[in-house]
Amino acid sequence: MQVRRKNIIICSMIILLFVVGYAYNSFTTERLADANLDLDAQVLGTNEAEALGQGDKLSVEMTGAEQGGDAVVIEDNSNEAIETAGASFFSEYRLERDKNRSREVEMWQDIINSEKAEENFKSMAQQELVKIVALTEKEMIIENLIVARGFNDALVFLTDDSATIIVEAKELTPSNIAQIQDIVVRKTKLDPKNIKIMKKN
Repeated sequence: MQVRRKNIIICSMIILLFVVGYAYNSFTTERLADANLDLDAQVLGTNEAEALGQGDKLSVEMTGAEQGGDAVVIEDNSNEAIETAGASFFSEYRLERDKNRSREVEMWQDIINSEKAEENFKSMAQQELVKIVALTEKEMIIENLIVARGFNDALVFLTDDSATIIVEAKELTPSNIAQIQDIVVRKTKLDPKNIKIMKKN
């Protein structure tokens, strides 16, 4: 009875981890959509960038929870403000991604260090931990390689079977998309159709 109860608790923790991971991915996708990003996937082609005339205003969607999804209007001639908004976007998302990964790592480590956990659960937790570390390392490498191609910043979200790439750019040419896609495919071996490339200026 004691063993069965222990197994139920461990199984519940594992299920909770997968639910948290799924919820995080769904939440991230919604946040990216709310941020008014332009999606540039090779299968869909490249979206045309909207031309801004002299004196026009650029609307930038704030992504932090404290902004409540309100839009902040920035004057076109305020280059410093635009750059700050872009830098803030990448910093906030990178911090949020790292925090969620840290929480996930902590939960798996709790299972590994638990005296009550069965060996098969500990083994599975160790495998998941190794997978998280590998994904995190690949994200950092891909981000650095993209920046080395001349982009100001890049943000990478990886799962086992997909990749979402956000680059700081006013526009993405087919050549840019091909370069980024090549980097991701080489480092992850993912099918190109599962790679989404977006731009944020």
